[in-house]
Amino acid sequence: MSSQVGERELTKRLCLNAVEVVDKQGLDKDNFLVMKEVRFPHGRADAVIYCLIKGLYVVPLGIEVKKEVKSGTEFLEYVNQMRETYEHAFTHIYLAVGEIRSKVKEFVKGFLKDVGYGLIKVDEDSINVVVEAMPKKIYRSWRDYNEVASRGTLYISTRQALMDEGFDEENMRFSEVWMGLKSKINYEAFLYHNYAAFGVCAIPLDKVKKLLSFLNDREELLQSLRKSRYRIFLESYLRRGRVVIGYIRHLDEPVSVNTVKMINDRIKQGVKPMPFPGWGSRIGVYKRLWNVENVPTYSTALRDIKDALNQLKIFREKELIPYP
Repeated sequence: MSSQVGERELTKRLCLNAVEVVDKQGLDKDNFLVMKEVRFPHGRADAVIYCLIKGLYVVPLGIEVKKEVKSGTEFLEYVNQMRETYEHAFTHIYLAVGEIRSKVKEFVKGFLKDVGYGLIKVDEDSINVVVEAMPKKIYRSWRDYNEVASRGTLYISTRQALMDEGFDEENMRFSEVWMGLKSKINYEAFLYHNYAAFGVCAIPLDKVKKLLSFLNDREELLQSLRKSRYRIFLESYLRRGRVVIGYIRHLDEPVSVNTVKMINDRIKQGVKPMPFPGWGSRIGVYKRLWNVENVPTYSTALRDIKDALNQLKIFREKELIPYP
């Protein structure tokens, strides 16, 4: 492979062939998820493969992607960078490369085996796990690891729960901020501060109005959601072009008839949460599922999300959320 191939393209090829890594690690290759550019408190992974071990819990594999290893000095710089970021959040760590100069290949393989890291060679149409990651350390940060593991648990279980309801994975979107259906009014899973959460969200302002109007006409539903510990949030987001660069959360409290009526009335009067160019609006009714510091089993997470979907079934029954 030419060293002209960039890291973005290498990461794409890696993600398309990630099952090879999952299989090599002896994890569940029928139920895994790959994501690019996953952030955590101490840094960012170029790619993460979220895997299940015997259907029990999620094992995240952190992967650093580099175009080429030209020398031993350059390689050691890469390893030091990985130690200072990935070791906070991962036990299974891989270096994925497009090219390795022949003069350093054996040195690279031997060094990575010694420290417990893995090595992936990315080719044009395939990948090869040259060295399997064999963890020799615990993660440095309880918070970083649990945040990464909670996101993986939340996303994999939400994907399965939505598929069990008849939704197609092709109609789902996965990002480092949230995952859910490709719909403006949407079932959505996300991490927010210390919690994994699931609910119904609407974006942009015209859909915010539609969801608020729907809720405002259903006092009994709001009372039921409040008893089930649902909350409501209203936030604004700033765009540059098509990219969202940040959010401001204006309110977040237990859902209630009075709060929904108040927000609905103000927005009907033409009030915008952030009445400035480039700002959009988003609203959601959601439930906290678990504290990020206490990662559940896959089966528990799946059960909790299915329970939430049942509590929120009216949104697809009334066709606010397109049903497959």
